[in-house]
Amino acid sequence: MNAAPTPTPDQFDQPAIGQYSNPSTGRYGAPQSYSNQNRPHYGQRVEEDPGKVLGIVSLVATLSTFLGFNFIGPVIGIITGHMARKRSQEAGFGDNEMAKWGFILGLVFLGLLVLGWALGISFGIVGGLASLMAG
Repeated sequence: MNAAPTPTPDQFDQPAIGQYSNPSTGRYGAPQSYSNQNRPHYGQRVEEDPGKVLGIVSLVATLSTFLGFNFIGPVIGIITGHMARKRSQEAGFGDNEMAKWGFILGLVFLGLLVLGWALGISFGIVGGLASLMAG
């Protein structure tokens, strides 16, 4: 007949029921000790990007354009964005994304403001000349 063989207790090198192996002398060797040298401790400051706060200020100042600060917001965003990116790169943290977007959006919003002023002035001049010619 096709009867399956029954396993013996030592066949798989497992302890028998009720026996516990010592983990320090098991088949995996001695237990490992973990050092706390690479992990930050509570209360210990981790080095942080020196341009992080200026990057946030840059983005918030630039987005204040939507609250009515049409000229001063983008100008502050451009200046602080440039300062934040420079500080981050000098400290070796790579590119500061919030500062980059504050800088870029500040340029875009300031460009749109100048374009709006130019169009407004030109339409005013054309309208004034048209009324002089008509009447």
